[in-house]
Amino acid sequence: MAEISVIVPVYKVEQYLHRCIDSILNQTFSDFELILVDDGSPDNCGKICDYYAEKDSRINVIHKKNGGLSDARNVGLEWVLTNSNSNWIMFIDSDDWIHPMMLQKLLAANVINNTNISCCSFERTSGKEPDIDINVIKTYIVTPEKFYLENNVTATIACAKLYKKDCLKTIRYPVGRLHEDEFTTYKILFGCDKISFIDAPFYMYYQNENSITSLWNPRRLDAIDAYKEQIEFFKEKKLSDVATQQSTCMLRFLSTNFISLKNSSLSRQKKLKYSIKIKHELFMLLRTAKKFNLTTDEIEWHIGNVCPVFIRIYSYIELEVIFVHISSNILLMTEFSFLKSLKISNILVFPASSKFLS
Repeated sequence: MAEISVIVPVYKVEQYLHRCIDSILNQTFSDFELILVDDGSPDNCGKICDYYAEKDSRINVIHKKNGGLSDARNVGLEWVLTNSNSNWIMFIDSDDWIHPMMLQKLLAANVINNTNISCCSFERTSGKEPDIDINVIKTYIVTPEKFYLENNVTATIACAKLYKKDCLKTIRYPVGRLHEDEFTTYKILFGCDKISFIDAPFYMYYQNENSITSLWNPRRLDAIDAYKEQIEFFKEKKLSDVATQQSTCMLRFLSTNFISLKNSSLSRQKKLKYSIKIKHELFMLLRTAKKFNLTTDEIEWHIGNVCPVFIRIYSYIELEVIFVHISSNILLMTEFSFLKSLKISNILVFPASSKFLS
């Protein structure tokens, strides 16, 4: 059987699927099997998968009812654990592609360094290949804590990694949730004592330059639960630096998503609904701001994003007026009490109009 199992969930990527599969088949390391999980794709992806399977005996195709990325990964993982004698597992998203030497380099790093997980960096690209000088690539042996602190995004994603199969026997991705990697990858990494990290972008993360970034999806807020789970996990492990970092990441996530929500095309009522949730989570998190070593300017920036009605000038955006009129006085007073408790002198803590407190 193959040494490495490569799992690729496939859904509505007809335009990019050839590039992904070809990049895997063109690897300098050839002792692998490729599991293509057709997640009920309505286009020609299923046929493309079958076409490749007929050409290459290393390819296995699973056709299933659509269940989302997590479900497709889980199905592929279950297949490998049940049917394959491979020693290693890798995940690749079907609109991405990899460098020809990725499998070879990641496997060699694990073998040489006696690690159960090897990682490489990734390149966000709209289609261009990054320049990689194979002769100057450096490999580091790092603790999960150091890797998470210094390479947070790379550490979080499920892809761009080669896992020992045993690392994934009890891990499954959360079906029906967005930000599935934030729920999962840290548990795998911190199950190891050390990790091999290759500082080279062998993984190409595709970003469509023409995508409409203004379409805000409420499912983005799934990450809130993921961040909370991470923070509690690191607190229990007494990894205070990592807990602090993830708390700060959560603050940024909440602030930037509030801005995206305001600029989205959602109705006023829906904006109100999700803005209240974001505000509540951000305020609860900021109550422990001193633990994150945030400066006054940083705290003001986060509050200013979600509550411009409270900041310096007395003007306010329409969304804030809706929030004041529809939400209860108790919730509004909670916000005032919290802002006052911060004792930041250059934030004016009083309403744009006192009638809203009556």
